[in-house]
Amino acid sequence: MVNRKRLSSPLSSIRRPRHVRYILVILALFHIHSLAYAWIDGTPYLIEQFPSLTEAPVSPAAPAQPAPPAVGDRHSFFSVDVRTQEQYIVSATLRAIGEFCYLYVEDSQWERTVKRETLEVVRRAFDDSTPADPQRGIYRIQTDLFGAPPNVDGDPKIYLLLLDIRDGAVRGGGFIAGFFNPVDQQRGVLRHPELGTPMRSNERDLLYIDTHPLDTGGAEGLGVIAHEFHHLIHWRLDRSEAIWVNEGCADVAMFLCGYRPEEHTESFEKHPSTSLTNWPLGGGSHLAHYGAAYLWMLYLYEQLGGQETIAAIVRERADGIAGVNNALLSQGLTRTFSSIFADWKVANLLDNTHFAEGRYGYQNEDVAIRVPRTHTSYPITARGDALSNYAADYVTLLSSGGWQGLNVVFEIQSPLARSGIVDGSRIYDLKAIEFQDGRPLQVIDVPLTADGKGSMINPNFGLSVGQVTFVPSVQPHGAALPDEPSTYEYHAELGAEITFNASVLPNPVHSRYWDIIAVPSSFVGVNTPLVTVSAGKTVIVSDGPMTPVHDGSIYTYPIYLSLEIEPTDVEWHIQFFDKIVAEGKLAEIKVKGN
Repeated sequence: MVNRKRLSSPLSSIRRPRHVRYILVILALFHIHSLAYAWIDGTPYLIEQFPSLTEAPVSPAAPAQPAPPAVGDRHSFFSVDVRTQEQYIVSATLRAIGEFCYLYVEDSQWERTVKRETLEVVRRAFDDSTPADPQRGIYRIQTDLFGAPPNVDGDPKIYLLLLDIRDGAVRGGGFIAGFFNPVDQQRGVLRHPELGTPMRSNERDLLYIDTHPLDTGGAEGLGVIAHEFHHLIHWRLDRSEAIWVNEGCADVAMFLCGYRPEEHTESFEKHPSTSLTNWPLGGGSHLAHYGAAYLWMLYLYEQLGGQETIAAIVRERADGIAGVNNALLSQGLTRTFSSIFADWKVANLLDNTHFAEGRYGYQNEDVAIRVPRTHTSYPITARGDALSNYAADYVTLLSSGGWQGLNVVFEIQSPLARSGIVDGSRIYDLKAIEFQDGRPLQVIDVPLTADGKGSMINPNFGLSVGQVTFVPSVQPHGAALPDEPSTYEYHAELGAEITFNASVLPNPVHSRYWDIIAVPSSFVGVNTPLVTVSAGKTVIVSDGPMTPVHDGSIYTYPIYLSLEIEPTDVEWHIQFFDKIVAEGKLAEIKVKGN
């Protein structure tokens, strides 16, 4: 296990006609370059180019080569200009041979960005030794765990082509650090199903690794090699896998080799409301999508079964959420994707391994998300905030000091619900985390009604609780739901007192049964009133939680009196947050609360 703590706006995903999307890839890539000088993966773009390959029959092996290549051999490879999605010829020379790899270098890059010592560093990392395991290289770590890569060319060695990937990268911008092209796993020439653009296969198990601006022999460059090698293996096991699963597993494969995708994590920290599952097509992918996918898979690795769980996900033929659920079941884990997501979104906020038995923390990352919204003055009302499927938002309410008390009402609405249609396709989840002096006190599940409404009262706000952070999310029942954002709104105010009207009613049939009924002045959500009943010195009920009916608009508590107890001797009171809010005797048919 690697145990190293870290030192230290997405484009629209609206579905457009495919030919328009490919034009937008070019514009989107330039947009990405302007955001940050950090690497992204070119593999998703190439898989999108030929979606039919994910379901096509496995291509027969390429004709066997008359003899294995030798150092000094030159070869012309078909590479892809990511800016235009068109192929061009790369002249490269085999500069080194490892136990598991051939190292080809683009001729224009030899002795310019790639030197002989670079080759030895890359060969050693791929064949022999990694930061995670000095006795195993990238090849053995991943094949021992996930299985063998494909072998389309009849040669067990992997071709690593080190080249300056044509992506328009400049200093100060992002860049494509590498890719695996699934076309190379086929034979001959393929044509784009809509545009008719030809794409020629190299008919080899081939990875493309950037040499500029990527430092190919540095830790980041070696991590990219581990990332792309995983894509090659994953392709053999499950060609139709969802992009977010594939990219998350590839980043964790890097981590298992001892390399960490720091830029991906850092981008997610800045954009924590990024959807885990809705990966934008074309060039719209933001670094934060990689960060979300990586942290999700790392959380599964740490909390639910380690390497074997990740390997089960990679081997599972079902895709996306269904594949993750199936993989967990195969490991004897009964938790569902949705319930794990509800904990994961809290872990991204807290990252505290000493709280709640480590349920909300990472051992191998130091996650510090940027909470997008903080309130310090009240009352407040916020409306119209968008929430994508399987994304979480974070809203912090801070006390200004001194006892204040806090009442909060939340409502989440799906697109259908906004049109007045009951939407049973989405699960709403709302967590509230209480803090004092920056230390988490407890994580509260705030109950939500079927239409996404809920509330919470915190009488200790300003005393023993100095901060409450709410984390809403929408978790659909079906993985195939379109990403039509839900909206949410909330209202928070200080010190509004909740009152109760209370009654006692005898059962008209059974005279020994009575019901205590309480009607709150506003919805109390997760906060339950408690009943105590006594007859003289005999305690019949002590702090019994009342039962909500009609979505919490009424609370009831039934009691039974034994024959030796007279109703006129029975007293009761209702307590709400350590305060008696109603009291009386059973003989009094109607009693009004304080």
